[in-house]
This record gives sequence, C-alpha cells and structure tokens, in this order.
Amino acid sequence: MQSTSSSSDPPSNLEWLGPAYRAAPAEALDRIRQICAMHTELFGAVFVVLATHHGLPLEILAVAVKQYRADTEALTRDDVVSLMVATRNGGRQGFDAVLRTRRGVPRGAGAMSWVKD
Repeated sequence: MQSTSSSSDPPSNLEWLGPAYRAAPAEALDRIRQICAMHTELFGAVFVVLATHHGLPLEILAVAVKQYRADTEALTRDDVVSLMVATRNGGRQGFDAVLRTRRGVPRGAGAMSWVKD
C-alpha cells in the first residue's frame, strides 16, 4: 500500500503507522512526546513507542524517550536501549529485570540467601 500524501501533507488517520510511511523527525518527536505524556508508567510509554515507531532505530527512540520522560534521568541512553530490547523480547518481565539491574534496585533474597556479601 503506497502512501498517497505528499511530504508536506500530514498523514491521514492511521497512515503514519504503516510500514512504508516515513515521518519527518519533528513529526515523530511530537508523537513520542505525546505518548510519553499520556502514559504514567515508563513501561507503557516504552511499549507504545516501540509499537508505533518500529521503523526507527532503537538508539533514536531511546534519545527521544529520555528527552520526554523524567524517570529516565538516572539512566544512560544505552540503558534505555536495553529496556527497549528487553520490552520487545521479554515484555513486562524483561523490562522489569533490566530496570532492576540498571537502577541498582535491591533484589529479593535469591536461591543463595545464606551467602553474605
């Protein structure tokens, strides 16, 4: 399905979600900003950004998410890329596992809880 709009026309309805549509950087950034503002949880924002901007490299998406999410301030760009990869491959569980390791959140007692640090 070919895009019928010219580069100066805004996309109609859901045309921007199609695999052939190439958004201008300002247009994509505005949508990512709106998605980040709409979702209170970081996981929700990352999940929706990945689903709606699948044609963009993860490094670019990570920079955009970091720009619009205050809860990523303590994370590096590579950390956010890792969260995106974990979300894509492991859903919420993958996201939570990577987030724990990146933020240094203490983990619960493991199988070797008897070992002293």
